[in-house]
Amino acid sequence: MPFEELDLAAFAVCLTCGDLRDGAPREQRCGCQPRTADWEQQWQGQDIAGDLDLCVLCVRDTVTTRTRWSWLGCETCRHVSQVVGERYGHRSALPLGRHSIMNGGAIQPAAPTTEVVGALMAATRQWNALREWREAVFNRLAEPLRAAGPTVPLAEWQRRWPPSLGASVDAFDRYGVVPVPADLGSLRQAQIRFRSSPR
Repeated sequence: MPFEELDLAAFAVCLTCGDLRDGAPREQRCGCQPRTADWEQQWQGQDIAGDLDLCVLCVRDTVTTRTRWSWLGCETCRHVSQVVGERYGHRSALPLGRHSIMNGGAIQPAAPTTEVVGALMAATRQWNALREWREAVFNRLAEPLRAAGPTVPLAEWQRRWPPSLGASVDAFDRYGVVPVPADLGSLRQAQIRFRSSPR
């Protein structure tokens, strides 16, 4: 199903687990909801039982989640990661792809077993660190909204926490693994505009 066919107005953010739920034309369930055989039937043939998720870094914009080749980071966060990574001579600064090959981590078939195991363990540590980061950021952003109920419409979440280049730069800097260099003027200006705007 093309992204354009999704009814974004039908999605809600679960303020307990941080997953997106509801959705249309297929029902998406968050980690708090039961998964039944009837519900799983609609996702047959898809790697992941869901169409959409929040970005693992800024936790504001959305990413499609249908396959194991889907991104964990939104387009803007991936742009910041790529620009910063290239500044340091890498493909990207953070592993924002769901598969290691997407992050430039392809391992040669003839590589020694210890090298393969080491690379997989390093990738797993990076993904776990990003998931812990996402949980901490989500809880910070969700806290002022939790008094209103267990969920909030995705549109309301993004109205309260709008995605932007500045938000992605800010998240990247806060994550702190590789700071955005001061000489990357276009990214820095976006962050300055983001910090000076009301949140």
